[in-house]
Parts: sequence; structure tokens; C-alpha cells
Amino acid sequence: MRSINTSVCKQMPGFGNVQAVRHLDPTGEGQYLHIHHLNSGNRLATHKVFDAAVVHGINIRPVKNEESRHWVVGVWGQKSLALLLYKHLPGNEINSLIEERRFEDWIIDAVLEDNLSHIVLATAHNSLIRYKLQYSKDLEEQTYQGTFVESEGNCPAHEEKKDFVQWQNKSHLGFPAKTELLTWKNTRWKPDRCVLVKVDCTENCILYCGHIVLMAGNWESAVLLAGTVFSQVLIWGPWGSTDPRGRVAPMHCLSGHEGVLFSINFSVAQGLLTTTSDDRTLRMWSIIPKYPLSDTHSPPSIQVFNKEQVQRYWLDAEITEKHICYGHGARVWQSLILSSCVVSVGEDSKVCVWDQQGRLVTWWKAHDGSCIWNVAASEDEGQLVTGGGDGSVKTWSLNITDSPKAEPLLNGPWCLTEKETPLIENEHSKVTDVSPQLLASGKDEGYKLEMLKNSEVFEDFDFEGAETIERCTKNNSDQLPKANDFPRCVALVGVNQFLLAMDSGRLFQWHSEHATWTLVWDDPRMRKYVIMDTSSDQKKIAVGMLCGVVLIFRITGNGNWEKHLEATFCQGKVFSLLWLGSDRILACGPDGDIVTWRLLEVQGSMVKERNHTLPPCKQRWVSAACIAPSTVPGGYGLICGDRAGSLHLYHQEDSVPRQSIRGIHGKNGVTSLVIHEGFIYSSGRDGCVRQLKLFDEGIQVLTVTRVSNVTWVAQVIFLQGRPLALCFHDVNLKLWNLAEDRAVVEVECGGGHRSWALHASRSEDKLVFFFVKDGIPCIFRTTLADKLMPMIKNPVNTRETMCLQTLFHVEGKTFFAMGGEDTTLRIHSVHGLESHRSLCVVRSHISNIRALCRIEWEGASNPAGLDRSVWLVSGGGRAQMKLWEVAPNYISQKNLPNAGSGYQEKVPVARSKEENTHQQEQHAQKENTSVTCNSSREKMLSVGCREVTSHMIRTGSNKTWKSQELTFDPETRYMDATAFWITDKLAVIVLASSDGVLRVFVFSRCTEKLKLVCARACDHCLLKVVRVPIQTQHILASAGTDGRVVFWDMKSIVNWLYTPNVAVDNPPPSLELHQLAVVQSHQSGVNSLSINYHGKPTDVESYRSSLTLATGGDDNKLSVWDVIIDTSEDGLTKIAVDFLCCAIGHASQITGLEWISPNLLVSTSVDQRVIVWELCHTDTPGSATRTYLKATRSAYTGVPDVKGLTVIPINKNSSNTNNSETDLLQRLFVYGVGLQVYDLDTSTGEL
Repeated sequence: MRSINTSVCKQMPGFGNVQAVRHLDPTGEGQYLHIHHLNSGNRLATHKVFDAAVVHGINIRPVKNEESRHWVVGVWGQKSLALLLYKHLPGNEINSLIEERRFEDWIIDAVLEDNLSHIVLATAHNSLIRYKLQYSKDLEEQTYQGTFVESEGNCPAHEEKKDFVQWQNKSHLGFPAKTELLTWKNTRWKPDRCVLVKVDCTENCILYCGHIVLMAGNWESAVLLAGTVFSQVLIWGPWGSTDPRGRVAPMHCLSGHEGVLFSINFSVAQGLLTTTSDDRTLRMWSIIPKYPLSDTHSPPSIQVFNKEQVQRYWLDAEITEKHICYGHGARVWQSLILSSCVVSVGEDSKVCVWDQQGRLVTWWKAHDGSCIWNVAASEDEGQLVTGGGDGSVKTWSLNITDSPKAEPLLNGPWCLTEKETPLIENEHSKVTDVSPQLLASGKDEGYKLEMLKNSEVFEDFDFEGAETIERCTKNNSDQLPKANDFPRCVALVGVNQFLLAMDSGRLFQWHSEHATWTLVWDDPRMRKYVIMDTSSDQKKIAVGMLCGVVLIFRITGNGNWEKHLEATFCQGKVFSLLWLGSDRILACGPDGDIVTWRLLEVQGSMVKERNHTLPPCKQRWVSAACIAPSTVPGGYGLICGDRAGSLHLYHQEDSVPRQSIRGIHGKNGVTSLVIHEGFIYSSGRDGCVRQLKLFDEGIQVLTVTRVSNVTWVAQVIFLQGRPLALCFHDVNLKLWNLAEDRAVVEVECGGGHRSWALHASRSEDKLVFFFVKDGIPCIFRTTLADKLMPMIKNPVNTRETMCLQTLFHVEGKTFFAMGGEDTTLRIHSVHGLESHRSLCVVRSHISNIRALCRIEWEGASNPAGLDRSVWLVSGGGRAQMKLWEVAPNYISQKNLPNAGSGYQEKVPVARSKEENTHQQEQHAQKENTSVTCNSSREKMLSVGCREVTSHMIRTGSNKTWKSQELTFDPETRYMDATAFWITDKLAVIVLASSDGVLRVFVFSRCTEKLKLVCARACDHCLLKVVRVPIQTQHILASAGTDGRVVFWDMKSIVNWLYTPNVAVDNPPPSLELHQLAVVQSHQSGVNSLSINYHGKPTDVESYRSSLTLATGGDDNKLSVWDVIIDTSEDGLTKIAVDFLCCAIGHASQITGLEWISPNLLVSTSVDQRVIVWELCHTDTPGSATRTYLKATRSAYTGVPDVKGLTVIPINKNSSNTNNSETDLLQRLFVYGVGLQVYDLDTSTGEL
């Protein structure tokens, strides 16, 4: 069995000293050590360190070499120790120097001495061990000319070069010669020959944590900071005073914590010691030595101390509690001391940053609610790396000094009185009117003037046309406010040009470089009402007015503005104005009238394209729109969202919508629509982001994502493929990372009901937010590079994984779904032996998910999945079941749209107060992907997951719908499920429940509804249910906590479904499950059950079927039974069961069991072992054939609390699934608190 190197076990990932390896991030995960690039997140190398232990800690020492960069890596975990060599250049290789060595006690810390001849270990019973790093002299050596090791203490590396060469050749120091350096092998010597010294402390108690300090780089200066179960910190060294038994007494004992200690850290430069504990606190301790060290302020790599200095430092130091830091809501696992702050992480998924005075500077949630096991920092202390219980490794910016604030523009030109406002003629920036005048109908210009005369808005003003006079002024603190004017609407062009429309009809521009205001346009038609939107190419803005006129301004090559076009879009107020790319614009007028115009840049004119009409609703205007590619050649599909929360699909020739999805985002409105990689993403004021897809028959909803703790999602944008949501919560704007479920930027803006605009540019590394708060325009600027840090490793699941179901294997990628205690349904893919990707996270279940199954089909074809989709059933707590349609998403190059897709590099969005719409920038650039195939070849990018229907068991009185109170049964949960198609439209779903009832549902594809047709009560809780894989029969096998396996006949249900024009909603009461046979397989619960069918699934003529049944239970036993199913000509079915053999190979209950061939069986257990069994038959003369199980292969899995095992067959020579017996690999998924993937070669039995 080959374990895939992308094992995603979640058992306490450990980090190395990232400060010493610069841009590299070593991560311990399960039995493996991974090396990642810190900036890109790419995996550089992987090495399996231990066979049956988990990596808990890493210690790294760099090796200087003129030709390459190498690091010595010490790795420990549980009772095991190993030494590795990582070669960064060339090749990114990890070689084993000392293979796994096991000790009698748990290792809690390990530090290499400066000369690399010894390693100092701290064990869990408060002992220190000096371990000699042995090597074999007769092995083939690799020469490192001129190599030396950087030291953190007093090391000959800091002497003259001549002295260094002499020191290097001295053998009595225990350092290998230059031809022997870094080539140790495991020679299987006895451990006692390498353990030179073992020193115990007089306080021989259990340690939960420990930290070894080698200030002089050798054993003589070693000090152990030990955290005991008695909430104390014991400080002692092997050179301290001893008692008659040779045990060393502690120098200091620090008390104060009210729980066990989990980590201790020490900084000699700051004289600071930090501890974290079970009492949810971080404590800082001040170390004041009586005899200060002379070189504490030098970098650690060049600090030089001798053992006398170090011993005197610790013996006479005064250690006092400095600060008690409260900020975590659960246990605090780790702390990290940096030059400017202290970082702590804990069980509550919080990263807390503290200053040296113990004040909480900032904090954030890091791993989607799962605990954070470890934390490290980059060399420049600008990045944090955290490893969490969700199996992910994430990077974060630690630039805490850069906390940007919104900058108010207090002294604008609108604040001057008429007498104080200077009129400055400036031909350089004077706006010219070069626009043609376009009308919405055949009426002349007098129509517009008549509207202005009759309008109450303009009755107090003398309209004198659009004569342009520029007013330019600088900020002045002595300006007086003008009572009758105030900012009304904002727009943002690029990152430096800010446009502000006033209530008086004036349009100003703010130049941030010169801190000056310029009057761009003064038009009385813009008084009292104006809306603006910026085009996607950041060169034009559109201004809508109350009279139905739309002005389009464009920026010239020298940075000046000119009025490009003017047109009357509608007869009345322009309620919304949206750019659909860079050359198409949409306007919505009274009574839901929609008109789209196309800009002809060369001719300098606009052409009306189409008119559409919104269906009647309370607030009848468009709040979001996008252009989708149409199946009609030359046409397009217009998707509009309105203020009533509905979506409408128009084709080019339609005036009324072809499809309407009412209230998809509640009743408060759709806020944005954007297209990315062929999918449509919509957001609304219901706090949800929906993924949709346009098919020939219309729009289908694929997934729904609810943003955490947010009620208003204003916009969805994509930056380098990352989905981000602009959200408003109370008075704050949040830029939310949907993939990582965390806030990227947060700024107080007063709320989303006011006018705002945002521009995000990944290429320029800038995010600018322009908004109006309390009548004052404000600008918020920040960088993006330190906010959108790379994710080194994708998450798996935040809590225990209870079930896993493989979906399909396409192009070398295995797609699978998993559910667990965190109530989420997650879809992942594994590609080859390296790449793991998280594709989708759906939060829909109200309780945990315990059962997952596909709706299987019979034979070689897929009658219900002709569109390559997989139908998935999920069930769990609260007796809730959901049905999903999961489909691979293909996009061919010929279908890539010209607008509305691709990676969004510059994202401007805007919203005005009056229209209450969230303007969005539509993608007008071509798809920016690496699609290199021809137009007929398809490329699968991801998967779509659509929730089809849901069902819950409800109890309560039959009241009217106004007073109905539904109470869910919290005690009943679905434990397992199986499903199969009866016809191409009807499927049967069977669920095993904790209340002992076997429930049968029927699903109809036509109505997409579920109907409970049968329920059979049993005596005990049901744990498993599977369908016997015989095409001619429909038989179930169930198992429960009573240790029995029961076979059921579904003939009456299947025959009823085969009836022509069957009424699924009205099942007859005669439907039932008929019991065929009972097998007492175990003394207690049956946790796993697998059936191997000896015949072919397409054999429809056979009346006799032979099966092999294997079960695993709580009694640690694995049982195998022979099952014969006989069916008479009149349809009567009989089952005969014979016991074959049993085996006990696991130390705890068996949780996973699968047949992978007629004679090979794989089992897994809570004891974290995966065993391959062979079913053997021995013929003895004169006696019956003896059958027994023989364990052929065994492997340790790093997944604790194993919950199950799932297998999918793949072909070794091709990327597609192949059911043939030759050249077949079985891909094994072992899941629990994490996930590990194996490949098993059935031809050789190699695991």
C-alpha cells in the first residue's frame, strides 16, 4: 500500500523555527514532514518520518555551503526521534540522516547542540537526555567542502577562519570530519549506547510541556523550563545542585496558573518568559538577572555566551509575574515571542496579538472555529503561520503597526459660502462638451426643457443650460459650511480619482496627490438627485438624473475629463444605472422599464439595443444585472435582480422575462450579479451568496453560502480567483474571504444605506473605499498583499469526519464528499499523489451529518445521470435528510464569454443612497485562464453542488398554518443510508435510524420531491444499511447495536414503483419490508458491513446468487459469512447463511471494512491501523475445506479516532475509472479526526 503524500491528518501539526529558514515553512502532519514555500504556498518536498508516531515538534539548523542551501532537521513525536537533511538547492530533497529511534518516555522537546554531534531531549517525566548522534564510518560518504553550521551560542564558528579549520578536524569534540558530515544512518544500535547522560529532576512529576534553552549551545549550559500538571514552571539544568540520588533540584518554581501548562517560551534578548495554560490565560514573566549577560542585544545567530555566564544568569535571576493576559475563550495552546509583540493561539480558533505591556492589540478567528495547534513567524516577523485542527496551514500578515483608518475630507469646496468661493479659470482642467444629444423618443429638445420647468425640483432655480465654470480650491480649516449644499453621491475611478456629486448639481473631483478639488461639471438638472456608476475599464462614468437624461464622461489621455455623450434614456427618473462591461449600459426607469444601450467609441454615439420590462413588484427597479452567454448564436442573456429579491432572465428578443425566480434573496433585494468561470454568483440582503448556472432551460441554483455573522452582502468580487464578499454589518464594512470564511478588511463607515464606492486592484496592491458618513466624504486606503496571504494547505474538516462518499474519478482527480460534526457538507478532490483541493463547503444541515451515499444505478449505464451528475443523499441529526445534485463543471473554450468572467484584477463597485441599489462592475475582459485546448475539448474546473430537496421528521399538533408550531425530535438521527434508481425518474432511498426504524423514501426527478412510503421498526438502534448488489433482486442488509445482520426483501415496493403512471404521492398501505434472514454476527454493535458479490452485476438469468458477507464490530472481531440467495420461478426468495471464519487483528472496535477483490479485504479501527486481509482456503484430505483470514499488509494511519473507510477503484495506466481486475488500484480513504489517502495495488497486494 502506498500512502499518498498529501495525507491530511489533523493531529497536532508542528512547525519548525521558521525564523531560521527564511522563506520555507516546515510542517509536521501525521507521520510526514512537509516543506512549503512561505510566499507561494507551494509544496517543495515531503518525507515520511515515522512509521507509527505523529510529528509533534521540529528543530532546524541551517548549514552554510557555497554551492547549495541545506538544513539539518530534527523531528520528534511521541516516543520517536529522527534526523533529516533538507537540500533546497538543487532538487528540494529530504534525506534521512538518522532513521526513527524510539525511547522509553515521551519526548516533549529536543534541541540540537551547535556542533551537531549531540541532541538534548526533554521527556515527559521531567528528565533531560543527552543523546549522541552516531553514524556509520564504513558507509558511502558525501563530502561537504568548507561546510559549517551556524550557532546560536558560543561556537567556534565565530572564531577566526584558521581556528575554525583546526576545530573542524578535532575528533574529540564529537563532530564528524568533513567527509563524514550529515551522513548518519540508522545502524540499529541499542539505545543505551547513544544515551550518554540522563538527568532527573527531584520533582519527578508529569510534564505537559517543556522548553530547552541552550544559551551556550552545549549540554553544559542546558536549562529546561518544565510545565507540570500542578500548574507550575520548574526551571532546572543538568549542572545544578543534586541530591544524594543524583537528581537535580529546581532553581526556580513559578506558580500562578490555575490549570495545567501547555507551552513555555523564552526570549533572552527581552528577558521575557511566556506561559499558556488550561486556565485560558497567557502570562508574561520578567527575568531580571543579578549578573546581566553582555551580549543579549545581538542577533541570536551571533550571540556568544559561556557556560559560566549562563549558569550564573539562571541561578541569581529574579523571576516575577509581569502580566496576566485574558483574551481567549478556551484553552491556550501556544505562544510566540517576537521583537514587538507576543502572539498566542488556542482552542477557540483565535489568534491574539499582545504588546509588551500585556495589552491586547488585535485578534482574529483563523481556522473556521477549529482549534489552532501551533504558530510560527517569518524571519522578518511580517508573517504568521498557523496550523489548525481543520487540517489547514494558513499565513497571516503581522503588520500590526499599519492599522489604516478612514480619512475624512473635512474642508471641501462645498463648505465655502458664495462670497468665499474663488473662481479660478484653469483651461488645463476645464471640461469640454463634445457630446451629441440623443433622445429616448422622437420628441425635440423642448421636451427636456418642459420637464425642467414643470418639475418641482427645479422651480427655485434659473436654468441657464450646462455652461461650465470651474471652481478649484484647496482644503482650508477656516472654511465655513454652506447650509444648503451637501454631498449626495460618490464615484471612484481607479485608486486616485474621486468624484463627488453635490445636492446643488455640482460634480467635484478630488486629486489625492495634490490634495485639491476641481469642479468637473455644474448642471442644474443634477440637483436634488443623481446616481453614478464607473465602467469596468476605469475610463468612463455614467451619471443619471431625475429627468431621465444620462451623461457619460470620459477621461482623456492627459488626465482631463470631457463630456462624451448625452442621451435621454427614459421619460422620468432614472432609478438605476449599471455598466454591463465597458461598452454597454443599462438603465431602469419608471414602471420597471429597462433599456440597454451600446456605446460606439469610434462613431462617438450610442445605439439603443433592447427594451425589457420588470414584473410588477413593490420597488420596481433593477438593483443588479449581468450579461450571460446565450445558446442562441449572436444573442445574449440578460439576468436582472430587483429590489424584491427576485432574479429574471431575458433573452435578447424578449421584452418580458423568460424565467423568474421569485424571492431568491428574500424581500430586501438582490445586491450584485457577477459571472466567474461560467458560473453566476448573486448576493443579497439576506446575507447569502448563491452560485447559479445558466442552462438551456433556464437558471439553476447550485450552492448557497451564508456569510458568518453578516446580514447584508453587497457585492461579490474575485481577486486572482479568490471569491470575496463585500458585506455590511451594523456600521461596518467587511471584505470577507468566502473560501477561508474570515474577514480580510473591516472599516467603520456608518452602514451600507449611504453612498459608497470601492476599487480593489490586486496588480496595484491597493484597496480604496470612498463613502459618505454624516455628510462628510471619507477615504479608506489599504494594501491587499498583506491581507490576501497564500493558504499553504487547504482545510479538510473543522471537526470529526463521520462519513465520506466518493463521487467520481475524472482526469486523474478523485472527487469525494464528506460530512461530520461541524454540520457542513464539503467536497474535495485529490489529484495524483500530491494535490489536494477543497472545492465546496455547504452549510445547510442544522445538525451533524452521519450518513452519505450516492444514488447508484444498475448495470454499466447511468440512466439518471446522462448529464454526468451524481445524486447524493446526506442525513444526520434531527432526522434531517437532504438530496443533492453534484455535477462536474466543464467549460469549453468556445463557450467562454467575452464579458462577465475571468479573474478580476480591478474591481470598482458603487452604490447611491437614493436608488438603494448596489452597483457592480461587470467583467468586460476576456477569460484570463490557461485554457490551451481547442474549441471542442472540455476542461473541468470544479464541481457544482445543488440542494434538490430536504426532509425532516416532524411532530406536533395539527393546527392551521398561522399557529403551527413544529417541534423537531432531537433524539432521532440517521446513522446510515443507501439508495438506488428504480427507473430513470424514480429512486429508492433507505435510511437506518437511531430509533430503530428502517425508513424507505421514494424520490421523483420530475417533481424533485421525497415521499416516505414505508417504515419498519426494529428492536435496537440501527447502525448500517447496505443494498445487496444483485441486479435481479432488491434486498437490503441492516445491522445494529444488537450485533445482528438482518436481510430484507423490497419486492413489494419495487413492484409498485414499476407500475405504469404510479402515483408516488399516494403509496398503498400494503408496502412493507419482508424479513428474509437473521445472522448473529457479533456480541455487540456492528459498525461496518461489506458484501462481495461473486457473480457479475449484469447476470439477470441466474436464480442462485453467492455472496460473501464481512462484518466488523465493537468486540474487535472480524467475521466472514457465506450467503446463498435462491429465487424460485414464482419469485420466492430464500437465504442460507454459513459461517466461514473470524479474526481478531485490531486492538479496538472495527469502524471500516471493504472488499476490494474476491479474496482481499481491508479493515481499519480506532487503534489507527489499516490491515489488508486475504481470505484463504485450505483443502485437508478427509475433512472439509478450511477457510481463514490472513493479514498480509498493515500500516499505521495518522488519523486519530478513525470513523470509517471508503474505497474507489482507479486504473494504474489511465486516469479514468476501470472496473477490470488487471492493473487496478484501489484508492482508500481513511477518515476520522482528519483524512489519509492510500493507494493499494490489488495485483501485488502492496499497501
